[in-house]
Amino acid sequence: MKVRLLTRLFLAILLSILVPLGVMMFSVQWSFREGFADYLHQQQLERTAKVIPLLAAAYQEHGDWEFLRDDHFTWVGLLHRGLGDPPNAPGHPPADDPPSGPPHGRPPPPPPLPPPPRDPFARLHRIYLQDAEHQRIIGPPPDRLPGNGEQQPASTLPIEINGQTVGWLEVERSTLLTDRLAVAFVAQQTQVNRLILLLAFLIASLAGWLLAGQILRPLRRIAAGTRTLASGSYDVALPVCGDELGDLARDFNRLAATLQSHENARRRWIADISHELRTPLAILRGEIESLLDGVRPLTRERIASLHAETLALNALVNDLYELSLSDLGALSYRRVRIDLVNTLTQTAGSYRTRFAEKAMTLTTRFEGPAIMLGDPQRLAQLFGNVLKNSYRYTYPGGQCRLTLASAGERAVITIEDSAPGVPPEALGKLFDRLYRVDASRSREHGGAGLGLSICTNIVAAHEGTITASHSPLGGLAIQIELPLSQERDPHEH
Repeated sequence: MKVRLLTRLFLAILLSILVPLGVMMFSVQWSFREGFADYLHQQQLERTAKVIPLLAAAYQEHGDWEFLRDDHFTWVGLLHRGLGDPPNAPGHPPADDPPSGPPHGRPPPPPPLPPPPRDPFARLHRIYLQDAEHQRIIGPPPDRLPGNGEQQPASTLPIEINGQTVGWLEVERSTLLTDRLAVAFVAQQTQVNRLILLLAFLIASLAGWLLAGQILRPLRRIAAGTRTLASGSYDVALPVCGDELGDLARDFNRLAATLQSHENARRRWIADISHELRTPLAILRGEIESLLDGVRPLTRERIASLHAETLALNALVNDLYELSLSDLGALSYRRVRIDLVNTLTQTAGSYRTRFAEKAMTLTTRFEGPAIMLGDPQRLAQLFGNVLKNSYRYTYPGGQCRLTLASAGERAVITIEDSAPGVPPEALGKLFDRLYRVDASRSREHGGAGLGLSICTNIVAAHEGTITASHSPLGGLAIQIELPLSQERDPHEH
């Protein structure tokens, strides 16, 4: 059977309140009964002490205790007179009867003794008479109350004559209450405690239910928000409070915002990819249809134009493929011991002709050697993409500066170009997929906004960093840091 969290939390709170309360009430009830029983026992001892002078006088009259041995009628009568019970109390002998002993003269035959009356509260059934050696003389009658026959802790009171102890009164302490008022008082206290416990149970139930609902309310909101996220809607925000559940709600809001951002990026990505693929395809289709319709003559220049569009489309597809491989970590890297000076020199040399065609100046300054373990092909692709980015977007007649310096155990490669620059708000987005500061200008120069994204993955695969900033030449500065290594190439001998 499925038990809801609200029910379990409610029961946990209720039990955490009721268990200590029940233990406390039980302890109070037990302590009250024990203390009240002690009080009644002390009262019984004080009353029983009033019998001692009467017993001492009877002992002086008879010289010993034999006159009381197993004489329950006389014993009960002495107790009643000593305790101050009224003449008609149960077991009290008639007023004209002597308390003990036969009259002077010839004693009449002893009448049969009636059985002593039952003490309804067993008060007299717990008083014993012992001689000086603690030998029992007389005590409760044989018909003790049921359930009171077990021996209980007792207190003893000495019976003294002229400073000599001639006997002992033993008063047994009973766990039973032996007074109507005491029984009624204890019953009243028990009833009050039960009412208090019932009231506490009701209050605890109400408080537990409200508290459980208060605790679970943020969790219900989070659960509802999670279902909203699962349905594909990420524009959800939960109210935040100042406790741990508030921290959870705050994390949930951050998760929702991140998912919304990724969803927006995914939609932009699909739209941009569709647009980038559709543009060269539309140009190719238009050119081919014009050739088929005879609008334009089939010349070498037309075929070269179609070939250029095909190459641009092929480059875009290749960039997308490499980017997807790098995202999946499936790009192959062949780590060997290389000198970055050689790689940068070869890459810069392959772009000098392009820069010259645009009347741009490419200057280099390398502080070497800079040895590291890396993939020469991927690193050449990295530096080529950055140089290609400067070549595409720098104004004709501008300049580009490529430098290499060592900073401790890292090599710092900087590519700086001249105007135009990049707005400050665009610096952090340059490495995003398909991001272009000027989309029309980028498309005009053949850029799809994937080159720097591929660079980011190549740098990360070599455990380096890449950042963008404003160039002192007036354009963009790309700084790449790569770890240097003095390890030998395992293929070298």
